[in-house]
Amino acid sequence: MDYFLLVATVSLVFQVAVFVLLLGGWTLKKMRRFRAHGVFMMVGVALHLVVIWVLMVPSFVAAFVPMGTSVNLSLRVIAFVHAGLGISAAALGVWLVAGWRLRRSLDYCVPKKRWMRWTFYVWFSALILGFILYLSLFRNLLFG
Repeated sequence: MDYFLLVATVSLVFQVAVFVLLLGGWTLKKMRRFRAHGVFMMVGVALHLVVIWVLMVPSFVAAFVPMGTSVNLSLRVIAFVHAGLGISAAALGVWLVAGWRLRRSLDYCVPKKRWMRWTFYVWFSALILGFILYLSLFRNLLFG
């Protein structure tokens, strides 16, 4: 198996796991289990950060940063937008989770509700662009 395909597949699997955690956290919020919601979100942010630093940054630098890469310009643009959105979502997630600090009170959360929603939208956009990149880069290896 191609090294970049393996790294991208593992990364995609982890990002889908983060998506499931976010959906689980959203469900817990709807059930008014706010502390459990926060814990799910905290675990999702932590997993997202680990995947970014261990898998995504090294493969991004190896595949997209060198001049003269064989990846076409449109995919390079998508990759850089994907990276920008992913880093923004991670930073917003850290800001939200770090500010919460496992508090029981909802006083912190209420004014941040709009930021939480936008963080999800930014993260989900990065996930979609990552999936598009995955299919674009590895279509031939995956489907022959």
